[in-house]
Amino acid sequence: MIKKVCGICNNPTKPIWKAKTRDNPCMCKDCYAVEKSSQKPPIKARHPIKKISDKQTKINSAYSVLRLQYLKMFQHCKVSSPDCTFTSTQVHHKNGRGKDSVLDTTTWLPVCHNCHRMIEENPAWAYEFGYSTKRLNK
Repeated sequence: MIKKVCGICNNPTKPIWKAKTRDNPCMCKDCYAVEKSSQKPPIKARHPIKKISDKQTKINSAYSVLRLQYLKMFQHCKVSSPDCTFTSTQVHHKNGRGKDSVLDTTTWLPVCHNCHRMIEENPAWAYEFGYSTKRLNK
C-alpha cells in the first residue's frame, strides 16, 4: 500500500487534497489553504466618482461666458429693493437653474446681491412682482 504524501510538507498522516495548480498536484488540507490564500487576485484600484460630470462641466463653462456677457450688457439692477446698490453683480434665474433654463437668457434677471437675497428670501413677493415664476404646475 502506497501512502500519498503532501508535496509541500511531506507529511503522510494528513488527508490529501488535490491542488488546482499543476506545480503541486497533491497537498494536505493546511498546505492547500495556504496555497489558495496566496493566489487571491490583486485588489483593483478604485477611482473616485467625479464631482461634476463632463456634460455639466461643458454647461458650466458656457454659462460663465454667457453670464459675463450678460452682466456687461445689463449693468444696472432691475429689482430696486429698499437695500439696492443699483449695480448688477449677479444673475437671477426666474425659472430656476434646471437643464432647460440655465443657458436661457430670456429668463435671466440682472440683480445686485441685496436684491437677489430679497428675491430668494421672499418668494411670495418675488412671484407677485414677476421676479420669479412658479416651478410646480398644479
